[in-house]
Amino acid sequence: MDDKMMKINLLIDCQRYPLNIHREDELLYRDAAKLINKTLNKYRSWRPELSSENHWAMAALELAFDLTKMKDKNDTQPYLNKIEELAKELDNYINKE
Repeated sequence: MDDKMMKINLLIDCQRYPLNIHREDELLYRDAAKLINKTLNKYRSWRPELSSENHWAMAALELAFDLTKMKDKNDTQPYLNKIEELAKELDNYINKE
């Protein structure tokens, strides 16, 4: 393994997951594992009668929903298109004079 990679063990739902990751991503992986555990625990406390599989499915749905919502908010393509359009208009205006 090179200097850019490292091994970590994440504890998710009382299960250890060994991973080889890029060093700069370590905090992101650890935060992601904490978020999974927090979300699972939330559904376990809200709906203790459900199975573990149901808790996992509900947690996965919530996290996927949040990710999808954030992707829509971070879509910069419309802004880039508008900037390009305005730049062309500006170029046309400057070249006319």
